Amino acid sequence: MITESAIDRVLRVLALSIGVGSVIFTLLGLGDILAQSPYLDRTYVIAIWAVFFGLPALLAVLAFAVPVRVIRILAAAHAISAVVFLVFWDPALADGGIPGHPEPFLLSVISVATCTAALVLGWLPSWLFIFGIAAISFIVRVFGYIGTAPDFSRAFQDALLIAMFSGVMTTFIQLTMAIGRGQDSAVVATRESAAAAKAAEALDRQRTRYHAFTHDDVLATLNSAVHNSPDALLAVRASAQHALAKMNEFRDDPIGRTFHGESEMASLLRGAAVDAGAELGEIEVDGEAPALAVPVEVSDAIAEALAEAIRNSIRHAGWPDGRPVHRRVGIEFAPRGLRVVVADDGIGFTARRVAPDRLGVRVSILQRVNSQPGGSASLASARGRGTTVTIGWSSAGDAS
Repeated sequence: MITESAIDRVLRVLALSIGVGSVIFTLLGLGDILAQSPYLDRTYVIAIWAVFFGLPALLAVLAFAVPVRVIRILAAAHAISAVVFLVFWDPALADGGIPGHPEPFLLSVISVATCTAALVLGWLPSWLFIFGIAAISFIVRVFGYIGTAPDFSRAFQDALLIAMFSGVMTTFIQLTMAIGRGQDSAVVATRESAAAAKAAEALDRQRTRYHAFTHDDVLATLNSAVHNSPDALLAVRASAQHALAKMNEFRDDPIGRTFHGESEMASLLRGAAVDAGAELGEIEVDGEAPALAVPVEVSDAIAEALAEAIRNSIRHAGWPDGRPVHRRVGIEFAPRGLRVVVADDGIGFTARRVAPDRLGVRVSILQRVNSQPGGSASLASARGRGTTVTIGWSSAGDAS
């Protein structure tokens, strides 16, 4: 039940593309592979088929079926295997080498390894890997044949071609992944901007109240003071007392901060739940809190977390066999706070495996609520046992 980030979706698409491309390159070079394999150590050839050719194909199959960290592990393993197979090419050659001295088939597909490396490395490490692969390929091309004179010119051309092609592909991969990271940053920035806009709106409402107070109460007091009548002193005193009471309200509720009471919170949370896709019958509201005063920043965070939890449940809780998923949205008020529970009996997931950059769970639910004074959020889930998200706020924990 995780809303996947853009960078992870991009990584899956790239893994699928690299895997499919590797299979195509392998098929195109199948003739050379089969022709050269008898002149190489059998264990070496089997290892190449199982690891170097097998891992990219596995990436294509599992691109959208396994966690992203598994994709990164497979990609890293493939990139490392390329270095190992290049280094051991010469020792794996049979006596006399390969007749005709063709280009080692491994060099024709070695750029696939630079692509898988780009999935797990940054810009600089990716380019260093390319230069390393090109240098080792040069050595293999020069000394990869037994009993023949080294052909430095041909080896340099092949190494340069490998570096150029790998550089183009790595640049494309890194730019594509940068776009994914940019989308994730834009999502976070949009949420922060929306929160700032709501805070500005609250500030504007509070300023309007303050201006109205200044105009009505303070000016009324001054107006009463200028009248020379027996009742003027009593009028001034009453007006001043009323103005002081209002000023005490602003002292306790400073400009820039407003509150939501019980009925407002109930309406806000019901609306957020319905907008996110919950059915009215799934929403239960219990308890009373007549004096509840939830800061608007906190109420917005709770409403957004509630909506995100419901959206996650709708998207990801479904069972593979199509059995129905039952959901419950519980909103419970108490004199000093509230608690919101979003629970389902869906497929669930392993909660401890939620990666740090999961925006839906980490940012919209846990981090956003836990960062609020008095706020708390937790998630409990297990594979096959459903998911429960608990969101709460207590005025006792609000130190502001």
